[in-house]
Amino acid sequence: MKQRRFKRVKEESDNINRDIFEIIKKYKKYTTKKEWIFYLLTISITSLIMFLLISTLCDTNKNLLNSINEITTVSLTIVAIITGFNTTSLSVIASSNNKILRFLKSKKLSSGKSANDTILQQILVFFSFSMIYGLFILFIGILIILLFKYLYNLESFPAYLEVLWLKIFLLIFGILWLAAILFALVTSIRNASLLYRYVLFVADYEEDN
Repeated sequence: MKQRRFKRVKEESDNINRDIFEIIKKYKKYTTKKEWIFYLLTISITSLIMFLLISTLCDTNKNLLNSINEITTVSLTIVAIITGFNTTSLSVIASSNNKILRFLKSKKLSSGKSANDTILQQILVFFSFSMIYGLFILFIGILIILLFKYLYNLESFPAYLEVLWLKIFLLIFGILWLAAILFALVTSIRNASLLYRYVLFVADYEEDN
């Protein structure tokens, strides 16, 4: 009996992991090259300019760490809000009329995707990916805050950490970390537009039927 229960739990865990990887894979598939280029360019340039300005104002590595910590603290609140938005949006979509869901599931994508790809699947992938990605950012952000809190609790900032190679490392890390946070914001902005069109579609569909 215990072995059967363990097997069932293991199978459910494997299915969850498989679904997460499938969502990530399909998100890459459904996002066009133009969208990826736009995302990467705008996010990279914004992060680079931001940390170039920060590096000129921070004369020590401790101040640079403090700047990264402040960005993380403020961003976690924003990411938590947009993650909640994506979660709520999924609930709104799931609670739609069954006829609407079946209609969207029957409509295939006409952008050269797989014959099995539907409009409903694309909508669910966009919102699910943003929710999962937001939770990942929150998890990493909490770890960063805890690490920096440990460094601040030291009686004095170690002198051996005030070296050039560490400053370069912190700048690269800060640029990548800010870019990761901005990506969560950009994907949610796209989802807000998608939700707007979805609600209008639901209203028109119910009027016609």
